[in-house]
Amino acid sequence: MSLTSLKQLYDRLPDPLAAVASDIAYRVSPGPLVYRDPAQHMGVSLARGAVVFSIDFEMAWAWQYARSSDESPSAKGLRERAQVPVILREFESTGIPATWATVGHLFLSSCSRDGKGLAHAGMPRIPHFETRNWVFGSGDWYQHDPCTDVRRDPAWYAPDLVEAILSSRAGHEVGCHTFSHIGCGEAYCSPEVAASEVDACLDAMGKFGVSPVSWVFPGNDDGNCQVLARKGIKFIRTFPVPEAVISLPVQRADGMWGLHSSKSVEARTGSWNLAVRLRRLKSYLEAAIREKMALHVWFHPSLLEVHMQSILFPFLHHCAGLREKGLIDIMTMQGLVENTRRAMDAAGIAPPF
Repeated sequence: MSLTSLKQLYDRLPDPLAAVASDIAYRVSPGPLVYRDPAQHMGVSLARGAVVFSIDFEMAWAWQYARSSDESPSAKGLRERAQVPVILREFESTGIPATWATVGHLFLSSCSRDGKGLAHAGMPRIPHFETRNWVFGSGDWYQHDPCTDVRRDPAWYAPDLVEAILSSRAGHEVGCHTFSHIGCGEAYCSPEVAASEVDACLDAMGKFGVSPVSWVFPGNDDGNCQVLARKGIKFIRTFPVPEAVISLPVQRADGMWGLHSSKSVEARTGSWNLAVRLRRLKSYLEAAIREKMALHVWFHPSLLEVHMQSILFPFLHHCAGLREKGLIDIMTMQGLVENTRRAMDAAGIAPPF
């Protein structure tokens, strides 16, 4: 039975039966895909299992051209603005660091249009395009930018939230999620556009003392990696085996390290899936412990509150409890690569590039 057929079946079942059916299907499946790269991972293990959290911090910028959103970009951005301090408190109370992959424009306190009414006139423009996530079919890429300030349009600017992330005792990493949440697919994003996005991020972030080395592609639409490497990006959330749930970073020919992204926190179907998703994340972490490899969990801070309270926060406390028992380590994207490098050195494995 196809995944689509299974989802249709679950949607027709009462919540308790849907949860039972999903668990049965999972138990008879091969389990989460554990991937060991034959050139880099064979004989390599971490000191113990690990979990990484990366957070796609984007506010209104992510939803301007989204196919799937049923809310306005500003509504999404305002919910994210309200929830980021709550999320930060929970990460800090559990002592868990994360990589906040941040849209560069959020570092700005204000911006304005030029004499011709053009926002960010110095940025080269991307042509109209469509992907599975976005439809940008008319107008200018920056047409929705309010070009005001954080006081008047707090869904589009967030220097205060950036400061809160940087000052957190949890030890978060701040990474890049492009400057304007632009896709990087080479079918529509030129090297010139990609380079300008990186430069704008470096400029905006540099004013906060941030020199980012980690990168997450909006919409997971990767491309222009040579540009990123030339600009000093070292770690990117993309992987040669997209289905991998448990793995370790791999060094790429361009010199950067690619990290797998195991699963999102957000559940997509029915209230029955909340408990199932939490159990599933815990089972993936058990696999990471057995293999002494890593689970990489990601989410948007605009996630529904029920997903935050029923999945994310319980999972954070579960991870903190396992760490207290000495069973796992919890680290950022950069930290996972550094630990993987040490494990490869200890195993006598030289990266191929």
